[in-house]
Amino acid sequence: MSILCLVALKRRLWLLPILTSGWLFTSFWTAYAIAVSYDHTDADFPYISHTAIEAPERCVFGQMVNIGAVMLGMNVILRYLFCKKYLRIKLTPPEDRWYKINFAGLVLGILTAVGLSLVANFQTEVHRVPHYVGAGLAFGLGTVYCWFQTALTYQARYKYNRKKIVLLLVQFINSVMMSMLLVLFGTTKLIYKVQEMRGKGSKWDELNDIYLTSTITEWLLALSILTFTLTYAPDFKNMRVDDPNIYFKLKFEKKHSSVNLQKMTDNNSNIQGADVKRMEEGRANEDNKVTKCLSVVSNGTT
Repeated sequence: MSILCLVALKRRLWLLPILTSGWLFTSFWTAYAIAVSYDHTDADFPYISHTAIEAPERCVFGQMVNIGAVMLGMNVILRYLFCKKYLRIKLTPPEDRWYKINFAGLVLGILTAVGLSLVANFQTEVHRVPHYVGAGLAFGLGTVYCWFQTALTYQARYKYNRKKIVLLLVQFINSVMMSMLLVLFGTTKLIYKVQEMRGKGSKWDELNDIYLTSTITEWLLALSILTFTLTYAPDFKNMRVDDPNIYFKLKFEKKHSSVNLQKMTDNNSNIQGADVKRMEEGRANEDNKVTKCLSVVSNGTT
C-alpha cells in the first residue's frame, strides 16, 4: 500500500496526507465497530487500545495501523525534504540552525510512526510496557514533532510569503490543542487508574466522568495528529518525485557490464570480419569461373 502510494502519487503528492489521515481514521473506527459488534468492548467511547484487544478486531487494527504508520513515515520524510529544499532555494546557509531543527523533526516524526506501530502490535492487556512506550512516542513525541513543524512553517513559508498565514495559524492552533489534550489525557488517565486501584469506584459508577474525559481526550488527541498531517497537502502540491536511480560501483560495473560488452563487441566484429572475408573469397571464385568461361567461348568462336 505504501510503496504503491509513492509510485502512483509521485506527481500528486498532495493526496498522500489525505490518504494517510483517511486510512488511519478508518482503522480506528473499523476496529471499534468490529469490537462493539462482537460485544468485546463498550459502545460509549472506550480507549482506542481497548478496541483491539481480542480477535478479530486486533488483527484488523494491527494490519491497518501498521500500513498507516508507514504512510505517516512517508509524510514525515517528504516534509523533511520539502523544508530542506525550500531552505536551500532561499539561500539559507548550510550551517544555519534551521537545518538541524528540520533534521530533528525528521527523527521525531519517524519515532512517532514507530510508536504508532508499537501501539498496534502490542495490546495493552497483554504487553503493557511496549504498548505504553509506543503510546508515549506516538502522543508525546508526536506533539513535539507538530511544534517543530509549526516553527519550520513559519521559517520556510510565512517568513518569505505572508500569504501563508492561514496555514501557519491552522498548525499553531492545532499544536496548542494537542498540547492541552495531551496534558488533560495524561492527567485524567492517571487519576482514573489510581482511584480504580484504591477501590474508589469504576468506570460504571463513581469514576465514570473521569473515565469518559480520559477516553474522549485520547480520541481527540489521535484525530488532531491526523488533522495536522492534512496541513502538508498545500505544500506537497508543489512537489514531485521521480523514479529512484541506482548506480553500480565502477569496479563492479566494469566486471559485469563493460568487459562483457567489449568481449561481445570484439566477437561480433570477428564474426562479421570472417563473414565479409568469406563473401569476398566467394565473389573472387565466381569472377574467375566467369572469366574462364568467357575465354573458352571466345576461343571456340575464333
